Amino acid sequence: MYEINRDQTSPVNFFAGDFPVVTEAGDVKSGATVRKYAPVIKTADGISEATADGLADLHGIAADDSTDGGVVCYLTGEFFADALTLPDGVTADTLKPAFRKLGIFLK
Repeated sequence: MYEINRDQTSPVNFFAGDFPVVTEAGDVKSGATVRKYAPVIKTADGISEATADGLADLHGIAADDSTDGGVVCYLTGEFFADALTLPDGVTADTLKPAFRKLGIFLK
């Protein structure tokens, strides 16, 4: 008849304060995937995950995994740095100055 299932969730504290959050939806660069909470860049070809070489061109933080060629990005807000999905070779401390210019503050 009925089975008892046990589920667990592991909530992630992502928002770190009351600074206004602004989002924007955009198209993902062809052939690229964007992971949840990853720093992203935006070019004429679309949005893609930032790499260690592209930190000067940061656009925001992906709000969720890309789906159907699109992704929603946070353009402003306060976020916990340890919740970010960081590119290889990048630390939260290296992102802070570039994100501050965008109105994104890491705590």
